[in-house]
Amino acid sequence: MSASPTISCNDAETNLANVLKAAYEDRETDGVQDIIRSNQIVEQLSAKGDVDAVADELVTAAVEASSSNKSLAAILNAILGSCCDSSSGSDETESINNSAQVALAILELIDEMHDEDESTMIKPDIVTLSLVYYSLCNQSNQESAQLILERAQQMSKKAAGSQRRRALAAERRKGSHTTKLDAKEAEKQLQAIYGPDIHILHESDDLIVLSKAAGQVCYHTKKTSAGKISAKRKKAKKGAAAAPDDDGSKVDISLEDSLIDMNFVLSTVNPVARGIVHRLDRGTSGCICLAKSNEAHMKLIASFFLRRVKKKYLALVPSPSSPSLEQEGVIDALVGGKSAASKYRVVSTYGDESSSQGLTLLEVETLTGRKHQVRVHCTEIGCPIIFDPLYSSFQPPVQASRRKAKKDFQRNKRGKADNTEDTNQSSLPKAISDLETTMIPGQEKFFLHAQSLSIPEFDVDVQAPLPGWWTETLDQLESG
Repeated sequence: MSASPTISCNDAETNLANVLKAAYEDRETDGVQDIIRSNQIVEQLSAKGDVDAVADELVTAAVEASSSNKSLAAILNAILGSCCDSSSGSDETESINNSAQVALAILELIDEMHDEDESTMIKPDIVTLSLVYYSLCNQSNQESAQLILERAQQMSKKAAGSQRRRALAAERRKGSHTTKLDAKEAEKQLQAIYGPDIHILHESDDLIVLSKAAGQVCYHTKKTSAGKISAKRKKAKKGAAAAPDDDGSKVDISLEDSLIDMNFVLSTVNPVARGIVHRLDRGTSGCICLAKSNEAHMKLIASFFLRRVKKKYLALVPSPSSPSLEQEGVIDALVGGKSAASKYRVVSTYGDESSSQGLTLLEVETLTGRKHQVRVHCTEIGCPIIFDPLYSSFQPPVQASRRKAKKDFQRNKRGKADNTEDTNQSSLPKAISDLETTMIPGQEKFFLHAQSLSIPEFDVDVQAPLPGWWTETLDQLESG
């Protein structure tokens, strides 16, 4: 990553569009925010004109710097993100007020340009609205913030459609006959139905933080009978979220649906899933935060975008044979074509690191938030996560044979034979391969655990206990 250059908007030779373009090409939204913050560009522009003129100059520069609607949306959101920070100048209150007014003026200009010509200006998304809402809340401009909140709610309601409206109406009818459980009792009931690895770590009027069990999906984009909660399933099944039903059909109850069933009120800003601000992959266990109010949801979206949320993971990986892994370091590698950075630290090693059965326990802190970031970055340093079905060949026998069969089918379809032998299974330590006997067929779980989550804005700083199958495996590895 290159350092942010020092620029002056008073310099006639400075082209703001070129500066934003270079920053975005280097580190995407993080690069744009850094260049604006470090050089106090909003403050420099504000000294030259009123907020409307500042908004016009920033939006014009963003349009010139972008090469697509996607990059335009990202650069505009990064500019708005920089308006969420107070200046280090002498009058902090004035700076906050000014930045919030600039953010609001930018949103109004985006709306105006989009109404005039949809082909040249994107429509504001939920991230855009959340950043403007956040900056207005910092300014204590509650009237304008409420209007932005109502707009976000209307946008979500329209996108969610009639199915969401029917579900909310059913909950309102149900609510008059039910009592919400306290966190401790709700956790007991969740564990009785979905197994011992689900925990409530923190709850307030704004949000709830849980430790999700591996194998449980956060939410369903399409509702099916597999995800339906019934009294019979709740009564008969422990671990029903991933177990087969009495008739052999798959039970696949989401975290979202299980919380709603326990009468937790969840926000409706996300049109796809109630309360979901960020997600964990199905096979990952550990900390996940869900918003209970729409106000909190929008502030959380802004906090995640601004990198004010700290997330650390534990990953069990095969020890790299060569070169040896440093005790700690930074992984700076693209994920899904986007810049991404993670810090890692070696926590423990098991077995002979130089042998094929050596294992390493890593702590990984994500500095950016990309899909599959930890999984990709572990692979990038030669340490794919054990049991990861996408990036690792270290699989329990049942999953490995299914994976190889699929691979063979695809190769045969292309008319290519595969004469290679998969020898990775013999490389798995016994403590790992023995887990296959305890895994439900078709259940996806791998050795990645969201260990801790810190959200200073909401006084959240929690750690998730390791799942039972993790601790049993690590104990066996420790004992040799």
